Amino acid sequence: MLLITGPSGNVGHELVEMLRTQLPPETWRIAGRHPELLRQRVGEGAQVCRFDFYDSSTWIEALRDVEALFLLFPLPSNRGAREAVNPFVRAAEAAGCRHVVYVSVFGADRAQFIPHYKVEAVLQASSMSWTLLRCGFFMQNLHRSISTHGIDIVERGELFIPAGRGRTSFLDARDAAEVASLALTDPVSHRNTVHHLTGQAALTMDEVAAALTAALGFQVTYTHPGLMRFAARLHGRGVGWDTIGFMAAVYTLTRLGRNQPITDEVRRLLGRSPRTLEQFLRDSAWRWKQRAWT
Repeated sequence: MLLITGPSGNVGHELVEMLRTQLPPETWRIAGRHPELLRQRVGEGAQVCRFDFYDSSTWIEALRDVEALFLLFPLPSNRGAREAVNPFVRAAEAAGCRHVVYVSVFGADRAQFIPHYKVEAVLQASSMSWTLLRCGFFMQNLHRSISTHGIDIVERGELFIPAGRGRTSFLDARDAAEVASLALTDPVSHRNTVHHLTGQAALTMDEVAAALTAALGFQVTYTHPGLMRFAARLHGRGVGWDTIGFMAAVYTLTRLGRNQPITDEVRRLLGRSPRTLEQFLRDSAWRWKQRAWT
């Protein structure tokens, strides 16, 4: 049995859509906080269960007969790693899980202040095999409800990200989901392996704003906000401090030039080039126009 956590996250959402056409429903299970919404999305044939990282009473059914686990952080925070995700990893090991595919970030092996460092450490110390997908900045973050970037783009014509003039290796979550599918269905070939996944180019936020302008048909400007102004705006919208702190850490790494490496791993693993930002925007422009945040 294969268990998918984080089915509404960037990679989790795309992975669920992919596995629906690849695997028989009796071989995999989708776990989330809102099973009724998942059921509406995937249909009656799929296995769906209620699951909450912060409610250990939901773990038993989710982990029943599970041999492979797709692990996606719900809302990245150090508290979440300490109190929820790492205890769940240990519970999965005790329940008999043998392989974990974990979506991480660049620098998680060195930046001890980000929560993914702690989760990677627990996985590597376990008896389970693992595949770490250290991913570049997801293009989908530009319209995720958790980031609220889409609101700034549509309502203010602003790309409001405190990344300075740093470059970011943007990655389409669909490409990461394809790699995750490979690692879940053929764990032997990806055993105890780190994959660094990026798009084709490292882009400045000014370049991203220009691409948004071309795709959406209205002016989008990168406003170079500072961390304090960024944090204040997001907190005013109800975004939690843990989430703001994680986002600020990622954007600070970008500002410092730590999120710009380009790898050829997507091409090597999938046999094709990664999707470009322009391809992503052609496919997703409707989300900003319809305010269809994910």
